[in-house]
Amino acid sequence: MRALLRVAGVVLAAFMVAAFAVLAGCGSGSSGESRLTVYLSAPLSGAAGRDGEDIADGARLALADAGWEAGGHPVRLEVLDAADPGGATDAIAGANARTATRDSTAIAYIGELESGATRTSLPITNEAGLLQVSPAASAVDLTRVAPGSDEIPTETQPSGIRTFGRVIPSDTTQGAAAAVAMKDAGIDRVGVVLGPDGNYLDALIDGFESVTGAPARVSGPPLDALYVPASWPSSEKFGRRAGVAGSAVYGADAAIVGSPPSTSLPPGSGLVSGSQAPSQLAAGDDFIAAFRDAHGRDPGRFASYGYEAMAVVLDSIDRAGDPLDRGSVVDAFFATSDRESLLGTYSIDETGDATLDRVGAYEAVTGGRLQPLPEPFVVP
Repeated sequence: MRALLRVAGVVLAAFMVAAFAVLAGCGSGSSGESRLTVYLSAPLSGAAGRDGEDIADGARLALADAGWEAGGHPVRLEVLDAADPGGATDAIAGANARTATRDSTAIAYIGELESGATRTSLPITNEAGLLQVSPAASAVDLTRVAPGSDEIPTETQPSGIRTFGRVIPSDTTQGAAAAVAMKDAGIDRVGVVLGPDGNYLDALIDGFESVTGAPARVSGPPLDALYVPASWPSSEKFGRRAGVAGSAVYGADAAIVGSPPSTSLPPGSGLVSGSQAPSQLAAGDDFIAAFRDAHGRDPGRFASYGYEAMAVVLDSIDRAGDPLDRGSVVDAFFATSDRESLLGTYSIDETGDATLDRVGAYEAVTGGRLQPLPEPFVVP
């Protein structure tokens, strides 16, 4: 009887060891390291689905280039669709953020594509102390109370501690780039078409007027150009009223719709976007070839920003004092300085903005399609 009990005890002990090994493997790498998870939220369907797929595939490529590890720990990417069947993203982004923050292995969150969705997810990740890096959301109020302010926006970061940054220039930088483009084109007087989004327009104008020698912003003829933040129909009416038919037209990011990107602006219009086309990157040819090899298609204009969002997250984990601690990774991200990246050399300033000075330069061609210009616009 005792012999049978001893045999049973050995069998039970062996079973428990095996079960413990299986359970430990759920949160550890093959060599016992703690596994880290980076969540990525982007629309994978609807009108912005292609842009979201580009962001996700860019991030996948960056993680593969890093060998699926950072800080001595294996890293996995969890991609979450931020769009519902109708294409809306705000509420879904909030749910995605909650999913990430409830995961004890989550070390960072990449998202969102749109500023509106970021306003939903950011308060959730911020309260959890989780680093959030956006590849595309450029609204000023995500990092500052107002243009020119360094005050933390507690509506989007309610903990009072900054945990958010981005790898795309802000709307203020985009406005400055538009002024540089018009100035270089010899434009002296420009009419700005007022749009419904006051915060967005304020940021564009703040950047526009920050450029020394920027074209004068006037409300009546004679005008040399129109600056259009959104769609063309209302702008066309403004142009006729101001007597500037046939004058140059420049559009901002909000005038770009869909994927592949198009616009309602007339052919010949110039468009200034926060996102450079892959062909405008210094290492664009290599990136396009690598992306094509990995995913069997050419990258869109947000793919490189998805790549860099993941790359700087992994770099922050590598540099963190404790790569398993969310706060330590946040600190490392904000200490990013003179980083040489696919998008150019940049630092992260105290508000979470990247000091990138290059923005996308496009021209509207027949049918509303956008054609990248040979070089991006550069803000001095």
